[in-house]
Amino acid sequence: FTNLSQDHLDFHGSMESYFEAKKLLFTFEYAEKGFINIDNEYGYRLSAEAEIPVITLSKFNRKANWYFDSAVATSSGYEVSIRGSGGILVEGKLPLFGEYNLENAIMAVALAIESGLDPIFVGSQMAAMKGAPGRLEQIDIGQPFAAFVDYAHTPDAVMRVLENVTAFTSGRVIALLGCGGDRDANKRPLMGRALLNGSNVAVFTSDNPRSEDPLSILNSMTEGLNFESPTKVIENRKTAIEYAVSLAEPGDSILLLGKGHEVGQELNGVTHKFDDRIELAKAIEGRS
Repeated sequence: FTNLSQDHLDFHGSMESYFEAKKLLFTFEYAEKGFINIDNEYGYRLSAEAEIPVITLSKFNRKANWYFDSAVATSSGYEVSIRGSGGILVEGKLPLFGEYNLENAIMAVALAIESGLDPIFVGSQMAAMKGAPGRLEQIDIGQPFAAFVDYAHTPDAVMRVLENVTAFTSGRVIALLGCGGDRDANKRPLMGRALLNGSNVAVFTSDNPRSEDPLSILNSMTEGLNFESPTKVIENRKTAIEYAVSLAEPGDSILLLGKGHEVGQELNGVTHKFDDRIELAKAIEGRS
């Protein structure tokens, strides 16, 4: 268990029901042991309520079974020192950005070592870790600014990834986001506010409208928000990406949110070919 934030409430109805569904996985019917990140309220609660024995993980809470002694950000990721059960110490370089990757890394390390792998070997393999496609995936074709694609599609995920990118960006963060149609509409204004508050320039655009009117979705995202140019609402995602790229200056970071690894855009029952990574690279090449 890594975390739980607002998502799929169109199916579960409430966060409490969503949590209870997740908790079912931590029973003897499904598992003999659980690994739980206790840095969020639901993880902390699950560690106390789970039916099965659990191993706890945290970034810096030394009461957990596994935690970071240190995690120093570098230009290429992090240099980390992880303390584990029985005083085990695992050190290595993590070539990934974002605090959520620290959470993922300590989970992977703990799972590997608790399963019997040698701690020294595990530490040496951290340098070879690759991020999941579309999760803060960098697009670099030699441009003088950073460019990333990320799958963040909940208010919490949007806020967290923007905080992470801001931490290593010397210039502005230019971020683009849409919300999916026929899905939980209650999170749309929360995502819109997270985008506006977490970036220097926000571009509101379409995600997968599905059967809904794209402009209606965008109105829900921006309701009650006050902004002025260069922040804009641009319905067409390709045009919005080109606009974001046109604004970028040396030292800035562009961040396309919501679709990540997806290779299509759903509109009125038809899935059209669309890949943020390809469109971002094209836009960068087109401006040079």
